[in-house]
Amino acid sequence: MYALKIKRLVVSLVMAFLAVVYESAGQIRYFRTPAISRKPDTTLAFIAASQDSIANDTLFQVRSKEGYPMAYFRKVRTSVCFDNKCRLLKVNLYWTSTGRYLGFELPKGEFLSKAEHKPFTPAEYERMSELLADPLSPLATLSYAELAPQTKPADKENEVDGVSSATAKNVLDYVVEGAAYTTYKMWHVVYGSTQEDVARLTEKSLSPDFILAVLDSPDLTDKIWALNHIRGFVELTPALQKVLLGFINATDYNLAERAIYAFSAGDLKSEAIQLALLTKFRESNYALKKLIIGKFKEAPMLDVQVKKAFADDLKSLNSELISNVLDLFRKHKVADIDTCRTIAELLTDKNELIAKKAFAYLDAIAVTDARIEKQIEEYKLKK
Repeated sequence: MYALKIKRLVVSLVMAFLAVVYESAGQIRYFRTPAISRKPDTTLAFIAASQDSIANDTLFQVRSKEGYPMAYFRKVRTSVCFDNKCRLLKVNLYWTSTGRYLGFELPKGEFLSKAEHKPFTPAEYERMSELLADPLSPLATLSYAELAPQTKPADKENEVDGVSSATAKNVLDYVVEGAAYTTYKMWHVVYGSTQEDVARLTEKSLSPDFILAVLDSPDLTDKIWALNHIRGFVELTPALQKVLLGFINATDYNLAERAIYAFSAGDLKSEAIQLALLTKFRESNYALKKLIIGKFKEAPMLDVQVKKAFADDLKSLNSELISNVLDLFRKHKVADIDTCRTIAELLTDKNELIAKKAFAYLDAIAVTDARIEKQIEEYKLKK
């Protein structure tokens, strides 16, 4: 994939990006919420690396003044039926910078049509946009042939007219009625190889500030995308760190899990980050506590204050979290006397599995403390 040209964008897109629009006269546009809200500034044209059934292989990238990729679009010109006798589909399809479906726009004077070339109503345009916004549509697993029931060749009255003959009943929930083939074609372009091209192009423009802009999106999938593109992609700046920590709460487990994942082993070299995660541990519910303990296993070295805090918490954590902390200490080869004395107290835990795990931990290291040795011997006598 390589850029063909750069040009100034003369935009009718500014308003289109902000709301769903239907114009009965002139151009017809339907857009959803963008991943980032900035004024469009320039457009780059690329050759799509991935090949599909669309003849025009140019993928346009819309950029903001800051250089952020805001959206992508392709000018689709294709037939949607088997015999190429139906009305040609002419539509511009748009993606957000995160690869999510953004909307569609018809060239001036163009319209989407159903049987007998009957134009869509505003309600049908809205339905089309809703259907295209569903990445989990069953259209993904249907073949073109499955859109219509298997019957004898259609007579003149029932001829495929631009989109579909009689539609199979089991697909009516996933298509615009009378426009099954058009719906199918547009959906598969939206979720086809162009999405991969969008992902590759956006990844070339990643920066902490761009990620912060996407994390401000009201769309959950955009936030998840941004969280997945921090670790290994951009530097963890103080501003980005603050936002990540803000996501680690019980409000949304998926966002919290991805925010925890976003911290890399290199980030955990920082004492400040380890202490911040420890604070989050204290504030979190059981599920997030497990994730945060697991994250500390990635640290090159466990901070002294963090180690002491986890050792102190062994007296109050539930059995599974105690086990997780012991695994964390084993990973970091924690063997100081104070921590080992705390672990030795677990030898009398009412949960036999915890007592057994504490014994295994202490037995694996060279304990030279008389108090701990006595507790170990007492534990062995009970066995």
